[in-house]
Amino acid sequence: MGMPLIVTDDELAALAKKFYPQVETRLVDTLHISEYIVTHFEIIFYSIPRDLFDEVFFMAQKLLQKRIHTIWCPHGNSDKGNNIYFMEALKKEEIALVYGKQMIDFLQRKHVFDQLKAHVIVSNYRYQYYLQNKEFYDGLLAQTLLRRLPPAKRTILYAPTWQDYEKSGTFFAALPHLAEKLPKEHNLIIKLHPNLVEQHDIEVDQLIERYSHIEHLLFVTQFPPVYPLLNACDFYIGDMSSIGYDFLTFNRPMFFLNQNARDANADLGLYLFRCGVQIQKDDFAQIFQRIHHFFQYELRDFSEIRQEVYRYAFGKQKSLEEVRQEIEHTFQMFPDEEIQFF
Repeated sequence: MGMPLIVTDDELAALAKKFYPQVETRLVDTLHISEYIVTHFEIIFYSIPRDLFDEVFFMAQKLLQKRIHTIWCPHGNSDKGNNIYFMEALKKEEIALVYGKQMIDFLQRKHVFDQLKAHVIVSNYRYQYYLQNKEFYDGLLAQTLLRRLPPAKRTILYAPTWQDYEKSGTFFAALPHLAEKLPKEHNLIIKLHPNLVEQHDIEVDQLIERYSHIEHLLFVTQFPPVYPLLNACDFYIGDMSSIGYDFLTFNRPMFFLNQNARDANADLGLYLFRCGVQIQKDDFAQIFQRIHHFFQYELRDFSEIRQEVYRYAFGKQKSLEEVRQEIEHTFQMFPDEEIQFF
C-alpha cells in the first residue's frame, strides 16, 4: 500500500531492511515517536487495542489537538483468547482487518465486532505476498538457514508459542524430547517466538548452546517471514501458535502438543487441533514414535478437514490489489479531508 514501516529499535530496523527491502522503513527515537506520528500521519495500522495506543499517544494528540485514527490489523490467526478476557479490549476500534469468517465469529463472541464502523476481509494476504516475492524469500532461506542443514529424508518444523496468560507454550517441556530423540534421517527447524526469547533469554540461550552439536537441528530467531520456512518443511509440530493456521496453506501433516490436557472436542481454544494428531504431555517422550506410527500405520487422512478449516479461517483468496482497494475504501469512514497514513 506504499506505507512506511515505523520502528523504534535498531535491530528491528535492520531486519526490516533485510527482509522487506521494498518497504520504506523509518527508525524513530522512542522518546519522540508520539510527536512524530501525530505530526506526520492521520491513520495508523497497528496490532494493539486502542486503549494501549492512547496510553502512549494521548499527550501528543492533546498537545497537537489532533486525534489519530486507527485500523486494527491482526498479526496472526490463532485460537488464543477464546477462554480468557483479551480480545474484548478491541471494543473501541473503528475499523478492523480480519482474515476470514472464523475471525469474524470470534470477534462476535467477544462482543466487539458489531460496534465496528467497517471491516475488511483480507484473506491470506501474507501468503499472497510471499508468492509475489517467492524467488527472493526462498533465496534468502537457502542462503541463511537451509545451507546449515545436511540432506534429510524429511524436514520438520516445530513452532512453539510463548508462555502467555493461557500457558500455551510447550517449548521447555517438549524441547529435550525433540532434540535428544530426533531421528538422524530428519532435520528439525525450531522457530522461536520473539516473546519467548524475550521472556526467557538466558534459559533459551542455554538450551540453544546445549544442543548446538546436533547438526540436523536448527534454531531460528532472526528470520521473520514464515511462509518460505513453511514451504520448505514436510510436516509441522506445534501448540497454539498462529503459525499452525499458516501451515494449513500447504495441507501437510500436523502434530499438536496438548500440554495442559485440554479437551479439543469441546474447547474452542484448541479448534485447530482437529487438523492433525494430538500428543498429550505424558506422551512427549514418545513424540517421534507417535509420528512414525502415524506415517506407517495410521489410516486417518486429515487432508479434507485441513482444507475445510483453512477455508473457514481465510475464505476465498483475494488479490493484493483487491485488498488494497477495499482498505482504502474504508478511509471514507474518517472525517479528514486529506489523509496520510501508515
